[in-house]
Amino acid sequence: MARSERTTNAIEDALNAAQVEFSVNPLFMAPQTKQVLQAQERMLDEAEKFWSAWFQRRQDATQSMIDAGRRIASGGPTDPAGAMKEIVDWQIRSMERLAEDGKHCTEMLSRCAGALLDKEAKGRKGDSGAVKRATKPRESAPA
Repeated sequence: MARSERTTNAIEDALNAAQVEFSVNPLFMAPQTKQVLQAQERMLDEAEKFWSAWFQRRQDATQSMIDAGRRIASGGPTDPAGAMKEIVDWQIRSMERLAEDGKHCTEMLSRCAGALLDKEAKGRKGDSGAVKRATKPRESAPA
């Protein structure tokens, strides 16, 4: 038995509108792609700045540990209080560096999210006319 096709104009219009949403439409994909690429570039820049500063803090920590070790060694075994003070001072500064890490990481993530959301909003504004034209039904009268 042959299968009968019964579609109304309303169903066809709905399917056409859905097809536009799920297909690569050059009318509105190009602006969105450009916005995504710009957001990715900005996020990459932010990540590079963060990691550069992070490695600099690690280098500072290593150098300060070496310097503290030298000061402890120069005091010799006769100054345990001086050695403890050097260790405590180094640990305090290390905790400050960890706090800086957390602060800078949070700031970087906020800027990255801002870049993505800013570009997303601009991308949607730029392509709204194309989307409206592409999803407009054939007929304006109800079926």
